[in-house]
Amino acid sequence: MYGPLPADTLAELLLYLNEHESFDSLKGLGTVSRQALGAALRGLAEKLKAELPEAEETPDFKDWKELSEPFRKILDQLSPREAKLLLKGLGN
Repeated sequence: MYGPLPADTLAELLLYLNEHESFDSLKGLGTVSRQALGAALRGLAEKLKAELPEAEETPDFKDWKELSEPFRKILDQLSPREAKLLLKGLGN
């Protein structure tokens, strides 16, 4: 955890910011280029992800006959963490 954020969430947020934020204020500072900041954000995100315990694979929900087909398709689209949270929230 980094403050209230889990490391994987923070890593994804850094990658999102790097991809979608222009960081226009850097031009006024003149100390760091956008390219250098982007490389630093990607590097930090990679380090955060490397610190995570081995990610579990998403179970193959196609074989779970007790789940309806639409629900299995939804679960198949989620990350392992998201699928676990959803199943836990539903009492599974």
